Amino acid sequence: MFRLIRLPIMFGIAFVLGVFSERNAALDKCVDAGGTMKSGICRGVSK
Repeated sequence: MFRLIRLPIMFGIAFVLGVFSERNAALDKCVDAGGTMKSGICRGVSK
C-alpha cells in the first residue's frame, strides 16, 4: 500500500526539482548574455 502512495510523491518531487533546475539554467544563460530575469522573462539582451 505504501508503494502506491510513494510513487506519485517521488514523481512529484522529481518534477519540482526538474522545474527548479531548468529555471536556474535559464537564469544562468540570461545573466551570461548580459540580461536580467524579471517574472521569468530574460530582459536586456539584444541578440
